Formats: sequence, C-alpha cells, structure tokens
Amino acid sequence: MEQGLAPVPEGPRRPYRDQWEAAVAEAYADELDVADVSIDTAFSTSGDDEAAARIADRLFETTRARLPRAELTARDTVERVAAYLRERAPSDRCLQLPADFDPHAPSLFYFHSASGTAMAIRTLRSVLPVQSVGVRAAGMEGEREVPRSIEEFASIYLEELLRLPAEQPYLLCGFSTGGAIAFEVACRLLAEGRRVAMLALIDSQPPDPSLAAGVSSEEVLIGGRLQELLRRIGVDVPYTITVGDAGVVSSLKEARVLAETVGPEVLRRQLEVFARTLRADRFYHPGYYAGDLHYFNAHIADDLVGNWEPHARRVIRHRVEADHHEYSIFPDPGFRTEFVDAVRDALPERP
Repeated sequence: MEQGLAPVPEGPRRPYRDQWEAAVAEAYADELDVADVSIDTAFSTSGDDEAAARIADRLFETTRARLPRAELTARDTVERVAAYLRERAPSDRCLQLPADFDPHAPSLFYFHSASGTAMAIRTLRSVLPVQSVGVRAAGMEGEREVPRSIEEFASIYLEELLRLPAEQPYLLCGFSTGGAIAFEVACRLLAEGRRVAMLALIDSQPPDPSLAAGVSSEEVLIGGRLQELLRRIGVDVPYTITVGDAGVVSSLKEARVLAETVGPEVLRRQLEVFARTLRADRFYHPGYYAGDLHYFNAHIADDLVGNWEPHARRVIRHRVEADHHEYSIFPDPGFRTEFVDAVRDALPERP
C-alpha cells in the first residue's frame, strides 16, 4: 500500500478545531505510528482493506458514526474525514472516550474551558500513565440548552460520569474555567461517598466574589469574543459585530479557524458556550473539597492563588512558564513532568 504523511504547511500547527478532527487525527497517528498529525495530513487507504477497517472501527468507537470504505478512500485528509463525521455522528454524549477505553483501568477526566472543547488533553496521551477522557461543553453540539452555571454544568457531567462503568477512584482536572467544573464535580463525588484520588486546576481563576459585579452580559461577551477571533486573523472589525454580519463566517473559514462545513448557527453556539461558561465561572461560589488540590499556575498572581486555600484541605502549588492557553501549557516540559508525576502519585497501588 502506498501511504505517507503529506508535507505539513509551514508555520505553527493549528489546534484541532473540534472533537471530530481530534478523533480522526488520533486514528491516523496511531495507524502511521507517529506522535501526531495535522488536519492537512494525507493518508490513503486505497488497496489496504485492513488499514481502512482499523481506522473505521476506531472512529466508530470514538464517535459512534459508521464510516463506509468508499467515504474513507474519497476523503484523504483528517479535515475531510472529520467533515463527514461531523454531519453524521450522534452528539448526545459530553464524555469523549478513547477508542481503546478500558472501564477497569484508571481514567483522568479533563473538563473543558470556555472554548467548550476538551481535545488538548490528547496531547498528553503518550506520557500519561492513565487513559484520558475529555469532557466537552454541554450544548456545544446543539443537543441541549447551554448551561448557565457551574452547578448546572457539573450536574450534567456527573450524571454521565456515574453512568460510565469506570473504576474508582476518580482523577479530575480542568483548565481555566474547567477547573471550577472539575472542583464542583469532585465535591459532589465525595458527597456521594465516591473516592477522588486527584483534583488538578490548571490556571483557573481563584474564587473572588467581587468578579461577579464586573462581569459583562452574555451578548457583550459574545461580541467581544467574535471581535477577538477576527482580529487574530487580521480582519478589521467595527465596534459591534454579529455572527450574521456579511463576511464573518467566510473570513473565519478562509483563515481555517472554522471548519468548512460549520455554519453561522454552530459559530453562534460556540460563542454562547464561551460567554455562559465565563459568566458561570465568575458567579461560582465553591464549597469545600476535603482533599489535596493541585494548582498549576501560569499567569495568576501568586497571592490570588491563595484564595483557593480555604476551599481545600491543602493546595499544592506548581509553577508553569507558559501563556494562558492549553496548547501553550500542555507542551511545556516543566508542566508535563510535574503533572504526570502528580497523576502517577495519585494512582492507588495495585496488588
């Protein structure tokens, strides 16, 4: 069979834009036995039925969507295969299980930030001593109304988590606003008599009641986020702009911030997730977690991190030299070493 990686375009590699691209990229990378691939990676299954079957089976396990051989052959890049799955895969599940998920093995659950996505944890799969499960935002796929509070997000995820035949104790983590969600889920698990072996917050906003007074409205946050996305790609924007304005979606697609098959309604949903998650975080009043809390700090002032201390038995601080972004923090060698060590130390000893 003729197969191979196409040249990767010059410049920084773009993060996968949604769970579908991440799932396909992971399947391709494993088939080619490489660390990872870009969304532009070409992979031909022409003439190799076994490779096609392996990829199709793997994608069914992760997305529950059937990928016919003809479609896999015709769509020869990560981006094109993901486009097929995006239109057909069921979207009623927030937990994103790996293809080889083992319910009897320890799992690390990673809760989404305001982006709504939870694919960044996949970048650590080669170094983690456990399997990882991303938890994407409820409502991200239009399967339900987007929640408006950390408590509501946590209720949805806890219900899914407890339906999963996963082995205790639980290991939980979250980046930015995902840290508050992870914290709330951890507290509820303990309240139900479950065991939590690890809770890690990665650059999450410390509790501060004064933040709620200054938080912007949902529509202002949506507009600001949209302006930010357009400015990043060099598009001049007026003071006010909406998803439906001419050229907004096409500009984001041209810059490949949005996938080609994504329309205004999906963009609006993504922005709504951003706004509601951010507001929920600012209005959240955490309870008390009767365990150790690992805090990985990239940009929060050290004195503010202390605001978490009344809410946990102990706060274990870790310093990260990176920007406030998953794809900046997770590749950092210092973060990787300390995070993986924390996960390993939390694992119960096996007989």
